Amino acid sequence: MSKQILKKDRRTFIKGLLSFFILKKLFLSFLSAEDELTYLFNGPLAGSFYYTKTKPGKWKDVDQSHVPTLEIKKNTLIVSTLHEMKGYDHYIIKHIILDKKFDIISEKIFDPSIENAVSEHNITGYSDRLYVLSVCNKHDIWLQTIKL
Repeated sequence: MSKQILKKDRRTFIKGLLSFFILKKLFLSFLSAEDELTYLFNGPLAGSFYYTKTKPGKWKDVDQSHVPTLEIKKNTLIVSTLHEMKGYDHYIIKHIILDKKFDIISEKIFDPSIENAVSEHNITGYSDRLYVLSVCNKHDIWLQTIKL
C-alpha cells in the first residue's frame, strides 16, 4: 500500500474521530443529567463500545470481575476492580476518572506483575457526577458512575 493512501486513510480516520467527539459533546449538552446517565448506561454504545453492569454485551459472564467498585473516604475516591491479575496475560490496564464534562481528572496505570487493580484518586473540589472507567486488556472498557 502506498504512503499516499495511508496518509489519506489516517486523515479520514482522524477527521471522523474528531467529528464523533464534537457531536458527542453537542448531543450530551442537550441532555439533562438523568437523560445523560440513562443514555450512557442504556444507549447504543453501552454493551458494544464500552460495557456496564446492566449492559455487559458479549462479556456478560465476566461482568462481576470487571465493573469497578467505588468508595469515597473524605476527598479520596477509591476504585477497585475485583479482577485477578494474571501478569501481562490478563489484567486491568488502568482506571480513569472523568468529570461531568468527560475530562480526565485522574488515572492510574497498573503493573500487573506487582499490583492489584485498586487505585486512589483525589477528588477535592469536585461535585456532581464522576465517571469511572476500568480498562481490561482482554475484556475492554467498563463504566461505572458515582454522584458526589
